[in-house]
Amino acid sequence: MFVLDLSVEKWVGNRNESDFIENPDWNQIEAAIRELDGKSKTLVTLGVDDEAYMTIGGGESGNYVVSVTFDNMSFHNLVDLSKPNATEKLVIGGQEGIYPAKICVDLLPCLLAARTFTESGKLDTLLSWQEDESLVAV
Repeated sequence: MFVLDLSVEKWVGNRNESDFIENPDWNQIEAAIRELDGKSKTLVTLGVDDEAYMTIGGGESGNYVVSVTFDNMSFHNLVDLSKPNATEKLVIGGQEGIYPAKICVDLLPCLLAARTFTESGKLDTLLSWQEDESLVAV
């Protein structure tokens, strides 16, 4: 397994009582993703080291935002290119934000992306990814 740790944010009021699991197995990772509800559980992080990790946020109404970085500088978002040019509100990391609809994906592609990253440390090439240009340094 490529992923060395699993962090799950759990918000109680305005306090984050996160869970941290070292050397998680796929069942633990999948369960954590499925438990995301966009209310108290809003973010899962699959860590490799200080610079490489995958985050999965949201969960409410079956919408998730999946982002991956290998260097903590360049970020890639899982995208659903069939979605309209609109926005959606999601709670990620305990805070509500407005996200482009195309980066709000369903559970199945989210799980596929997480499984591939967990096992190989790579982006699943059967899925669509887009570099997050809002974070790209000029």
